[in-house]
Amino acid sequence: MDLEGIIKQIGNVSKGEIKRIASEDCTEIKEIIMKSNPKDPYEKMVVGFLTSLCAEYMYPETFHLEKDGLDYIGFELEKGNIETGTAGKNLGTCMKGGKIVVKKAGEETGSGMSGGEIIAEEIKSIGNTIGGRIITEKVDKISKTQGADIFINGMKFKRGLVERLLRR
Repeated sequence: MDLEGIIKQIGNVSKGEIKRIASEDCTEIKEIIMKSNPKDPYEKMVVGFLTSLCAEYMYPETFHLEKDGLDYIGFELEKGNIETGTAGKNLGTCMKGGKIVVKKAGEETGSGMSGGEIIAEEIKSIGNTIGGRIITEKVDKISKTQGADIFINGMKFKRGLVERLLRR
């Protein structure tokens, strides 16, 4: 099976639909991910769900994703571990649990996440979060609504402190 084959069989993009169609064999899922070249948001979300399913099926082992630049890595991740070099947009979107480790993450990292942990050396932007934990050395932008514990260079992020410093 390939990405197009999965897309033809699903009614809509949801984790349940992808889980119903995709194999529980992580080797097969990895092959689909590695061969895929998702172009539109629909395809990118399907691949993102596949990364989460692979990590969940492999748990407690770590899913080492060897393809850089994918969007939606760890989409709705509930448990498991993912490691990769560079992630695209929406890393850890709607994440509920688990752990994602990357060198670089794109825009809207952690959007809607309610649990789990994201560790990145560098993040382009952190989206609005509900909960969870984000640890980074550098971040370019942080959305206004934050429920996650965010640590930048070992210091806990507190919006009030940063805003006071920028006003001076």
